[in-house]
Amino acid sequence: MPMIDLTYVRGSLDDHALGRLTDELVTALLRAERAPDTPFLRDNTLVYLHALDSAAQSVGGRGSGAPRFRVEMTVFEGALSQDRKEQLAADVHAAVCAAAGIEPDGARAYHVWTLIHEIPEGNWAGGGKIIYYRQVQGLVADDAP
Repeated sequence: MPMIDLTYVRGSLDDHALGRLTDELVTALLRAERAPDTPFLRDNTLVYLHALDSAAQSVGGRGSGAPRFRVEMTVFEGALSQDRKEQLAADVHAAVCAAAGIEPDGARAYHVWTLIHEIPEGNWAGGGKIIYYRQVQGLVADDAP
């Protein structure tokens, strides 16, 4: 099941913006994977929040600077075509910028980074067992409306 890690400086997002952002990140990832937005998939798409103290971020090794955001998406290898990766990157960027009050094409556009990690077949495990992409596709098909 897909996983999302959001790393940000504590205080750079209020609770409402953070809640809206995490929901939008899940929506964007499910859409990119062409997976239905169902309760089962929502329950199995995890968002890990990594709130850093401002002193835990260093820009150029010279102090904390303006808050930066890193969104890491972890998916099965082959789940996303190149076009869908590009759309996912654009959707994530727009969502983070909206939540943080950053102009998407402005001076702080590169304060938002997205990393897409593709896990090769046979390298994803849960419940003590290897989970294969075809198994997940079968679960999704069973859960589709």
